[in-house]
Amino acid sequence: MFSLNTTATLHHVTPLPRTISPTAAINLLHNHDFLIRLDPEYVSHEALPSSPSSPAAKRYQVTDHMNALPAGLWDTTVKFEAEMTNLEDGISWLIKAPLGLVQRTTWRCLKTEAGEEGQGEGEGWCLVEDVEIEANRILVGTVKGKCEGNWRGAHAKFLKGLEGEAERV
Repeated sequence: MFSLNTTATLHHVTPLPRTISPTAAINLLHNHDFLIRLDPEYVSHEALPSSPSSPAAKRYQVTDHMNALPAGLWDTTVKFEAEMTNLEDGISWLIKAPLGLVQRTTWRCLKTEAGEEGQGEGEGWCLVEDVEIEANRILVGTVKGKCEGNWRGAHAKFLKGLEGEAERV
């Protein structure tokens, strides 16, 4: 049977500076306010009550300004629910947006070995982002394109935040 829904997956890796400890990176990944604001289309957010089915997760209503969506799909301002769960090595996000869009994202701080994922000699640490987008075919393509266009900037802002944290210590 033909389905209008589909799934897209993305995988992005950014090496962390050797001067940054993995603990500092994980602590910053657990700073939900900071992470939510990495979105280049961010407008605002507010905390929501915890869900009885996921008491460890923190819930937020996030408002974004979406100026690149196909005409008529969404207003220019979109509100969606984000559920964020701290993990031992990072964070897991579950986003539920209008039109049945569901996006699952993990950001983790993982150890790499020499020559792996952009590392030079010796071991290092990387920020690893894995994304799964589920929605109708048109929307998945649009959201995937936005994720591909935005991840480098979001990772760069994360690294800048890490460097700022290191300077404060």
